[in-house]
Amino acid sequence: MAGANRQQAVRNRWLMGLGLPLALITGWFVAQSLNQNPTGNQQTKAPKAKARKDKAPQALEPEQRLERLALSHPRDWRWRLLLAQRKLQGGDRDGARRELITLQALWPNRPEVQNLQLLLEVGTKRQAAALKQTSDRFQQTPKGQRLLLGLRLADLQRLSGQDEAAMATYRLIATESPKSMQPLLALALLHRDKGQNQQSQQVLLSARNRLSGSEENKQTIDQLAVRWQLDSFRNSEDSTAKHRASVLPPTTSPTKARAGTTPEP
Repeated sequence: MAGANRQQAVRNRWLMGLGLPLALITGWFVAQSLNQNPTGNQQTKAPKAKARKDKAPQALEPEQRLERLALSHPRDWRWRLLLAQRKLQGGDRDGARRELITLQALWPNRPEVQNLQLLLEVGTKRQAAALKQTSDRFQQTPKGQRLLLGLRLADLQRLSGQDEAAMATYRLIATESPKSMQPLLALALLHRDKGQNQQSQQVLLSARNRLSGSEENKQTIDQLAVRWQLDSFRNSEDSTAKHRASVLPPTTSPTKARAGTTPEP
């Protein structure tokens, strides 16, 4: 249950509709995968040939188009990455791994390729190894040059139940990258997911203060802060109402009340 809640928290991070460059955070890719495959490594037992046969022709068209584009543009990593993500979202993890092998052979250092590798390891026995590998790389990367790697590390820490470690990672890379809002926004979301509304609002304010000359983005953060505050109030009211309902004594029926107070003739 705790693991499912952590996965839902990561999904919630990317369902806010925030019009800021948050898609670079690894959590977006994790969220997309978990959204399509909530159970992680639980895959269908049916043979892949039968699964493909059962698909409607329309369902195969986007993947076929991506395959053609990847073949006709062999030096463009984006088409093959999109193809791998399409296969992963469709539950074809083996197909996604095959695309990953090609991507790693040609573009091993691209963050998007490394993100895809982590996606395929989430929910498997290799998740712990991926966490250690990412942590080691983070420690070896010079400060100020490891923003995306730090965001990826923090996501893996969250998925592994290490929320405090994730918070520490977010704070560290926020200090190292003072012009970036991403680690602060991710930290604010983590506080929010844990029900720590006051801390979340404070971190959102810090992220807002990092913006310079972008009134639209400032308004977006303000709207987000208000939305989270309202959500917190609603959740608090719902919790109070449920508590009151659970402790109130059962009401006595009017019929029984009248029967008990009617004097005998």
